Amino acid sequence: MKSKGQSSQSARFLLKLIIFCSLIVFAGTGAPQESRADEPLPAAMASYPKGTITSVHETTFQIDGRTFSLAPEAVLVDRHGDPLVPTTIRVDIDVTYRIQKGTTDKIDWIMLFLPW
Repeated sequence: MKSKGQSSQSARFLLKLIIFCSLIVFAGTGAPQESRADEPLPAAMASYPKGTITSVHETTFQIDGRTFSLAPEAVLVDRHGDPLVPTTIRVDIDVTYRIQKGTTDKIDWIMLFLPW
């Protein structure tokens, strides 16, 4: 038969084990903040302008008739966050974009919603 001290010690060990396992489970279930592109998906993406590419030229393109160009360090991604090349930009593609700070016509991040 266990003494009162052994029983108390076993209960503390069991409690520590339960807490440790709970921490492992909770730490592992957090939502990952990951992006497959060079830059993480912007947190404020919901407030970024949306539109449709209406025209593509040699160094510029239009979104809903407004002319833009890509900043040299621009990041292009698809709806899954996978990187894209600038040649992916074409007419009738829906986009969400961010205008580079300090400019009115340079895009530094753009998500293209390619057809399935």
